[in-house]
Formats: sequence, C-alpha cells, structure tokens
Amino acid sequence: MIKTEFPITNKFLEVKRVFKNGVNLACREEVEHFDNISGQLLIDLAEMTIDGMGGDTIIEGVKLDLWKDRVWHLIERVGILPEYKDIADDIEQMFMNDNWYDGQVEEDEIEEGEIEDFMNDLGFTSTDNGYV
Repeated sequence: MIKTEFPITNKFLEVKRVFKNGVNLACREEVEHFDNISGQLLIDLAEMTIDGMGGDTIIEGVKLDLWKDRVWHLIERVGILPEYKDIADDIEQMFMNDNWYDGQVEEDEIEEGEIEDFMNDLGFTSTDNGYV
C-alpha cells in the first residue's frame, strides 16, 4: 500500500519493486526505467543533504544515510554501474613507465657555456652570489 504522505518511502518501494521483479540488463527500457527511478530518488536525497540535513536526520522514520545506502545497494546489485576505474593507479603507472625525467642530468645534455649564457640572459653576472 502506497501512502502519499511518505514520498521517499514510496519512491524507495518502487525502486525495490522493480529490483525484485528483475532488471534485464539486455533490455534497454528496463535498465533506463530502473536508472531513472533510482536516480531521481538519489537526487531527492542529495538535495536534502545539500539543504543542510545531516546523515543522522530522520526522514520518514529512517536516517538519511541509511536511505542513501539502501538505494546504492540496490543499484550495485542490479549491476548498472560502470566498472570502477582507479585513476590514481593509472597516474602512478604512467609515471613509472615514462622515462621523461629520471632525476639524473647527463653530462652531455648541457653544453659548455650554456649555464653561463642562461644566467647572463637572466641578468646575473659571474660576480653575483649564487651564480654557478
């Protein structure tokens, strides 16, 4: 029985009903329907959070954080989320495989007099402190 005075509960019960009936991942309409109703419920819960409600706030007899957990649990179980890609590992791997800088300066990289020319271009002279 759906009660109109409990909109969050009603939306969750609809998401749960669709989940229990099964979401055929091969059927685009079923996936989109589940995605739309669960997504709208998450938007409603997110708006409550943005409006300043804490996770311990009781909404229709249930903590806000528990509502979020319930919805995410169903979404994860249906399997419509894309595979998680850890970008930190990708960045680390990129730097491990890239030899663009290994911290070592090879002797033949700097020609004789290049440092002096560079320092002179910056306005330093050989008598200035810190001039190498």
